[in-house]
Amino acid sequence: MQNTYAIWRATHPLVFITVHLLTGILMANYLPPFLSKEPQALAIFILVLSLILLFFLSRLTQLTGFSFLIIFITLIGWGISIQMVSKTVTLFKIPYPTNLISTCRNWVITKINNTILVKEANGFALAILLGVKMDMEKNLVTAYTQLGIIHIIAISGMHLEILFKNLQKITQLLPRRKIFLYIELCILLIVVWIYTCMAFASPSIVRAAVFFSIYKVGKFIGASPVTLNTIAGGVLILLLFDTNQLQNIGLQLSYAAVIGIHLFYKMLYKSIALNNPIIQFLWSNCCVSLSVQLTTLPILALHFHQIAGWVLVSNFIMVPLSNFILYGLAILLLLPMKYQITEFWGKIVTEYITYFNHFVQNWFLQTAAESIQITFNGKHIVLYYLLLLCLYLWLYLKRQIWLLTILGLLIIYFLQKLFSY
Repeated sequence: MQNTYAIWRATHPLVFITVHLLTGILMANYLPPFLSKEPQALAIFILVLSLILLFFLSRLTQLTGFSFLIIFITLIGWGISIQMVSKTVTLFKIPYPTNLISTCRNWVITKINNTILVKEANGFALAILLGVKMDMEKNLVTAYTQLGIIHIIAISGMHLEILFKNLQKITQLLPRRKIFLYIELCILLIVVWIYTCMAFASPSIVRAAVFFSIYKVGKFIGASPVTLNTIAGGVLILLLFDTNQLQNIGLQLSYAAVIGIHLFYKMLYKSIALNNPIIQFLWSNCCVSLSVQLTTLPILALHFHQIAGWVLVSNFIMVPLSNFILYGLAILLLLPMKYQITEFWGKIVTEYITYFNHFVQNWFLQTAAESIQITFNGKHIVLYYLLLLCLYLWLYLKRQIWLLTILGLLIIYFLQKLFSY
């Protein structure tokens, strides 16, 4: 077991570092008041102490249990320092290219206004492309929210993934020489971040842009493509800019969803052998939705005390259909205005958006307005994720000990509930 953990730790260094930094950041919120009065002095003291410990560690000939204890203490201390200093000082700040972004954004808005003339469809197009929801009807936004598909109109990783994959197909036409690989990397990163800024750099798309950037740069330099490392690296970068992001519900849901897909999607998808490509596509979408719900359910229950009753079905049906809108709008933006085909294509996209939104509203009004009431507290969340982790380990390692652990945790929980009355 120890060797297994050592191998896992060696292949997931960013996960190891990020978890301990997060522990330190959370611990900083519970420090005694007298330590919190001088945050910068405390941070300097911790930094000096950590440097002394690391110097002592460098003198050791081999790593032992005591060595890893020093590493744990150092990383947790750095997390406390980051949280203390960020209360008074912004750790990092990047200049915003206002003129370039405004020009690109205004070009997109002008093109949509000239080709999609129906107000409802126009507002939806701007929302799904740039995250501008001011012109969308409140009832429509409510319908998307209650059905659990608000991420369709909230610029997020789904939108950036479509842009990234299609742009990569174009850049891969370049010769596979080193100079062209550099050019490809620069083009991908520049376009992704320009689009991120065009969408007002909302937290959801920034998280996705950071994730894709780490993945692409890591792949370019030949790093091991471990998804959990990429996720942890994204969390680490965001926290260095703003540690308050930990309290952001969107961040919690985004990374819970990505982790859920990473851990459970392949297991669920391979659990049934399918040969028909259409059924494979449908089953794949279902597995993605189910994987996301497994890891996001307790967060939704904690903050909102309810979950959408039709969330699995609505995501299964509406997300693939919404991709046609994104592709249709992308084609519309690429077509020049001087040709009649642009106006014709604009009318087709308008009709599709109109029917799409009417379907969502009618579904919401007839059957899907119901929600499942569920309440979670801190203890429930810890228990839920422990059970989910044990379930994953049981499915992955095929060892009965993890199944027995699940049963043991459930027995302890129900006994505690039984004797608490």
